[in-house]
Amino acid sequence: MAESTKSGTSGVSSSSTASKPVDDDRFTFESVLDDSSHIEADSIADFREEFGRTYHSYRAGSYYFPNDPTEAERMDEQYEIIKVIMDGRLHLAPFTREKYPRKVLDIATGTGLWAIEMGDEYPDAEIVGTDLSPIQPPFVPPNVRFFVEDSDYPPSEFDLIHTRVTIGCWADMKKEIIARAFHHLKPGGWLECQEVPGMPHCDDGTMPPDYDWLKWTLELYNSSRLANRQVDVGEQLKDWMREVGFVDVHEAVFKIPLNGWPKDTRLKHVGMLWQRNLLDGLQGFSLGFFSKHLGKTQEEIEVSLVDVRRSLFNRKIHAYHKLYVVYGRKPEGAATAPEAEVGGDTGEK
Repeated sequence: MAESTKSGTSGVSSSSTASKPVDDDRFTFESVLDDSSHIEADSIADFREEFGRTYHSYRAGSYYFPNDPTEAERMDEQYEIIKVIMDGRLHLAPFTREKYPRKVLDIATGTGLWAIEMGDEYPDAEIVGTDLSPIQPPFVPPNVRFFVEDSDYPPSEFDLIHTRVTIGCWADMKKEIIARAFHHLKPGGWLECQEVPGMPHCDDGTMPPDYDWLKWTLELYNSSRLANRQVDVGEQLKDWMREVGFVDVHEAVFKIPLNGWPKDTRLKHVGMLWQRNLLDGLQGFSLGFFSKHLGKTQEEIEVSLVDVRRSLFNRKIHAYHKLYVVYGRKPEGAATAPEAEVGGDTGEK
């Protein structure tokens, strides 16, 4: 399919020199932590257009979901849903206004809402958000900065590093993000990952094997493996953090109903919001993976999604997603080793 480009702008920073092509599909998001290359502003503003949607141009092909206004609105709604689930808390790592993180990195910041609200919550902190797409708003708190570039940060730089719903971003999140985060955190700093793996769950046996949303998820998992992108990150996070060297690792798991099936009023409301968000995102979740790695045409994909959408309205099936919030601390006595050597026994439990 022929692709075109569409210009997009926002209040993000980029470098004025270029040393790498923008179509290297081997790129993964870990480059924001350890690569010193830069990109031209024009190359990030001209979005690729495909399937009637737009996609990032910088490192084109490394991220399979769109970045257009439809997707940006969905991501903003997703942010608000998770905020409700977490009772308005931006993080579970033990920071307060009195004991705040002085420097924060938000990896794959998306539309930047989390970074912006962190800037409001901690006005004396420095908040840095990075993403492949310049879709963040132009007017933000003075202590918040967004970058669309590979940023070269020194070791022991941050007090808090954060990810949220980065499904499909990584080839190996443990290696690319968690180990590198350990390297770039100050001793005593925290990594917090808030992730929703794609697989639905059910506790009462009402989800049959032929449930169309489950079948679609299995197809997504298959295509993501072919694309070398993880869409199943969640329950592994706690072990990965400990294996890398983090201590005081905590895990909180929240249920997100796929629609309004729960009797509990609050969960019913959350489920109805999540259902709408999934419906809004389904096309964007499917097009890139299924066309490039399952050989399906756009028409075939659209036809197959009719039953998938319909299945989300079935309240007799009590399915839900899991939100994993996992956070751990880099030990105070941890040496800043080369990233290849990060991990092992820190001597602190």
